[in-house]
Amino acid sequence: MIALFVTFVVLLATGAPVVFVIGVSMFAYFVWTGQYMFLLTVPQRMFAGGDSFVLLAIPLFILAGNLMEAGGLTHRLLRFAKVCVGRFSGGVSLTAIWGSMLFGGVSGSAAADAAALGSVLIPEMKREGYDTNYAAALMSMSSLAAPLIPPSIALVIFGALSQTSIARLFIAGIVPAFLLAIGLSIYAVWIAKKRDYPRAAPPTWQEFVSACWEVIPVMLLPIIIVGGIRGGVFTPTEAAAVAALYALLVAGLLYRTLNLERIRSALLNTAMLTAAIFTLVAMANIASFIFAMERLPQTVVAALYSISENPIFVLIMVNIVLLFLGTVLEATPTLILTVPALVGIGQAVGMDQVQLGVMVVFNILIGFITPPVGLCLFIVSNIAKARVDQVAWHALPMIGIALIVLMIITFVPPVTLFLPEILVK
Repeated sequence: MIALFVTFVVLLATGAPVVFVIGVSMFAYFVWTGQYMFLLTVPQRMFAGGDSFVLLAIPLFILAGNLMEAGGLTHRLLRFAKVCVGRFSGGVSLTAIWGSMLFGGVSGSAAADAAALGSVLIPEMKREGYDTNYAAALMSMSSLAAPLIPPSIALVIFGALSQTSIARLFIAGIVPAFLLAIGLSIYAVWIAKKRDYPRAAPPTWQEFVSACWEVIPVMLLPIIIVGGIRGGVFTPTEAAAVAALYALLVAGLLYRTLNLERIRSALLNTAMLTAAIFTLVAMANIASFIFAMERLPQTVVAALYSISENPIFVLIMVNIVLLFLGTVLEATPTLILTVPALVGIGQAVGMDQVQLGVMVVFNILIGFITPPVGLCLFIVSNIAKARVDQVAWHALPMIGIALIVLMIITFVPPVTLFLPEILVK
């Protein structure tokens, strides 16, 4: 394991692509330990890693989100959010927060959320006198709600790696997403009043009805996904196929905003992202094989319990380690490398696997707005043409809010479990 760890750290420090880092580290392990016979099984294990019916949901959900985005659904979601919350103090900032929640039900991706909504809302906030760094920080933080709302790509990956019910994971992420949005809204209103930011004029009744009517087909997507899975009409993978078809019909036939060029672009983006994710998942199968041989999950559990057997201490340490990994790795590699050990830890402390999944995914999401990786942080900083360090500084109070939500998820099980218990048997 020493050869694997050293190779991984050295290559990661050079800035090499994560999939290359994982692959070379696995190869170094087999060579260093003299287990050359296992090199012959690497292609087979890579193929087996991606040969899963559950994982088919990933490209289909990505395609659904890309089709919705290509069809211009972003503006309809933002218009609906604005007529609902724009009249309050800091109306545009509240639109960013709740627009991200709505867009999460379409994209399932924090990066897509930050890019699509940030390109519209950050310039608008700047025009209304908002501090540029604050606007970018708020947009990056708001995007974290997206991967907790069905369909969530991160939750699908966790479910596939840990054999956890994806339907229960989808529903379990809803309440934490609302907690984050409520916390950010309180902070945004306080900042708006403190800095005297403007609010939008109240919408007329006709504007409100029009915005609601336009957004209904879009809002039905997450309802179809959750309702279909809950009612046993289809599996999560079949739900993804239904979502992609529904997105094509809504954007193409109902709104008539899709053309062949936009469809081609959506398919191309889906193919590129799917290829990246499945390559990582293939590498994950090799990593899982090595971790099982080295009894890594049991070793990690034993190491933590040698320090303290207090479950609270163990979970705090797990969160600290995940927060650190989130600063240097993206979500998918972190899940791939940690899920085998985390499942063992969850079982040792008696944590429900659904609660564990939401805790892990939300923890990793915080890494999207923490340097040096901070994908969403870099996206919004580029859109706002602001310095990353300044945006990160303005995001600190909001990161504090996210950490409070993380602690609630970790130590208050009903927050994540009561909805799955009611809706999924």
